Amino acid sequence: MAHHKKLCLLSGAALLALSAPAYAQEGAEGDAEENASKDVIVVTARFREESIQDIGASVTGLSEEALQEQGLRDLDDIARIVPGLQTIKSRQNSNDIAIRGVISAGSGYETSAVFSVYVDEVSVAGAGNLRDFSSVDLNRIEVIRGPQPTLYGEGAVGGVIRYFTKDPDLDGPRVTGTARGQIESINEGGLAYSGENGTSIILAPGKLGVRLSGFYRKDEGFIDNPNEADDVNGFDSVGGRAVILAQPTDALEIRLSAFLSRDDMGESTQVDPGSDPEDLTFSASPMSGDFSDDFDLYSGRISYDFGALNLTSITGYYERRTASSLFSAGNSFGLAPFFPTVDTTTFSTSAGEFQQWSEEVRLVSDFDGPLNFTSGFYFRDRQDVGGQFLTCEGCAPVTTPQSPNLATRLSETQTRQYSGFLELTYEVSDVFRVIGGARYVNDTVTATLLQDDVVNLVPRFDGMGNLIPWTESDPIPFVDILATLNGAGLGTEFEFVLDRFLPRGGVEYDVTDDAMLYLNAALGARNGGVGNAIGALGASGGDENVFFENLFFEEDSVFSVDGGVKSAWLDGALTANLGVFYTKYKDTQIQVNTPANNTINGPNQRLLGLELETAYRFNDMFATFLNASVLDAEFQDGQVISPPPPGVTPPYFDLAEGNSPSNVPEFTLATGYTFKRPTGWGDLSLTSSGSFQYVGKRYSSVQNFPSTQLDPLEILNLRIGVENDVWALNLFASNLLDDIEAVNIGGNPLQQFIDANGDLNAPVVGVSVNRPRTFGVNLTLRY
Repeated sequence: MAHHKKLCLLSGAALLALSAPAYAQEGAEGDAEENASKDVIVVTARFREESIQDIGASVTGLSEEALQEQGLRDLDDIARIVPGLQTIKSRQNSNDIAIRGVISAGSGYETSAVFSVYVDEVSVAGAGNLRDFSSVDLNRIEVIRGPQPTLYGEGAVGGVIRYFTKDPDLDGPRVTGTARGQIESINEGGLAYSGENGTSIILAPGKLGVRLSGFYRKDEGFIDNPNEADDVNGFDSVGGRAVILAQPTDALEIRLSAFLSRDDMGESTQVDPGSDPEDLTFSASPMSGDFSDDFDLYSGRISYDFGALNLTSITGYYERRTASSLFSAGNSFGLAPFFPTVDTTTFSTSAGEFQQWSEEVRLVSDFDGPLNFTSGFYFRDRQDVGGQFLTCEGCAPVTTPQSPNLATRLSETQTRQYSGFLELTYEVSDVFRVIGGARYVNDTVTATLLQDDVVNLVPRFDGMGNLIPWTESDPIPFVDILATLNGAGLGTEFEFVLDRFLPRGGVEYDVTDDAMLYLNAALGARNGGVGNAIGALGASGGDENVFFENLFFEEDSVFSVDGGVKSAWLDGALTANLGVFYTKYKDTQIQVNTPANNTINGPNQRLLGLELETAYRFNDMFATFLNASVLDAEFQDGQVISPPPPGVTPPYFDLAEGNSPSNVPEFTLATGYTFKRPTGWGDLSLTSSGSFQYVGKRYSSVQNFPSTQLDPLEILNLRIGVENDVWALNLFASNLLDDIEAVNIGGNPLQQFIDANGDLNAPVVGVSVNRPRTFGVNLTLRY
């Protein structure tokens, strides 16, 4: 009931704002129109240029100017101002994200993400955590919330994030560019510094140009390991882009681009379980981990404008190579009760190579009549080859045969997709439009297990309910998963096919020239795959049928209805957009830990939410924004995912009905401002910007263990500087309040207990924290 009261209160406040009288002072209309024009964000969310206020959907656009004014660099920064977008950054350059409460399982075994991510219109979202795509030399970022199956495919179950890099200005000067340098001091940590440059060279005015950009970024980190060194979670990134833009005729445009990045990272942002997050100390690991993440992205876009029709072809090749060796707190502590006589310090190591070819052909109409359409064909071929290892050097004496690897998995996944889409827009009248379409998807995943050996980690108990550990005299055996699968007649190659139509429909009604009502309904889905054998064993309790049920996971789907109002007031100086949505998430692919990470189909979810986005420009010097979201999300069924712990009798549910999905706060708020005023000293101006973000309580675990509840997070960022047309100097502070909180907490489900409050709980085995306060200076030169 409290959740619905919050929804009603926020709805009421928003409607009061929307019903405020719209007027401008006499004689100020011209200034208001000029101010409003500065805030118009043009996006291509529907593959045609439109103002955000003209799109009947929840879209946030961040222009190059906004990215620089607020100092937005990573997805973590972007989530601080985009309502409905949440991130978990447990390691630098690695994000688990949620859009409107729909979150990827995050175990790394999924065959596709729960959202679509594009860089220069090429899909770059695969399974596993989402990397950051540096905001260096970007033209804009678009975030579309809610299922977008028709235009963006089966991966857009939760929404879409689109990055657009800058093009050379063919009508501009021969040579232009921007260079930027930045240095930061991290509280209780090291330094962070970066440099970047982007240069446009026009080879033939109006016809041919090149843009070259490069960047280097180093972050020394802030987590100390007394066993090794200070600041062990450092980060190095170097990369560059090249864009060739040609316009041989007014109708033909050819764009070729390449984007390469090489990243090396240290340990994750873990701290010792049970300690104060502000201690920023991780002493559990004798040796810090490391992670590398390299990618190459090549794209070619050819567009031809026939007048009433625009034909576009986009060809993309994306390759990503990763390797890691990271301390596994969950396994190190979780395995200790099973192996009490040895050192259970455990590392999760992996290596992978991801390759993808894609081709999309789109035909978009621009007819004078009431009917227009967007149509296209899409082909994608992915290959993902990887190896995962759970390494515990000290555990070798208690295994038979003796081995430091408690789990070894080598696999290859081939994904091939064909899809076609058509979306129609019909103008019933000058103020009423009907939109409908569908995408046919044929997505075939072929997963081949090359090796899969795991210890037979099925808990053993004596007659008193006490755990029987494995020791040197009673070692734990291995299970050859491939032999088990072959013996059951299943083989080692598995095919998962998603073959269905994904429809979307909507209506838009212009109440006035400055206010629009809209309503949409959409269905999204994604394919299934093969999970983690050791996780399936931990959940099986020795039951072969339960093991097979947990080894494979099937497709899941999302049905969502959303609507709202988009409005502009005071001659465009004030924009206020209110959206509400209801989402039914079926057969949810979720991450569980039993004790190893695994992906399974969990209970259905129901998500009910409200989002408010407002922006007000007082004058051409000062502007503010206020965004908020309220979300009521819960599992609608209960489900057992691991054997009941000793002392807990049936009925027993790991996932109880009413549990909240992980990383879904009930309430978030973001507000901020930008300011620019001439100083009177030549063309020099004083600038300032700031933002404040509040993220409410949420759980890290789908079991909602009380020990995994996260405290609210409050982040305040401020910037102040001076600039002219040639240079800009800014001083800034990030996380000025130095609010350091746990952003991810892992609980060991194999040691569950009934706590003093009568709740089912689990001991904490892993804690990740956010970045502390930093002070920095940024210098920009334009030429």
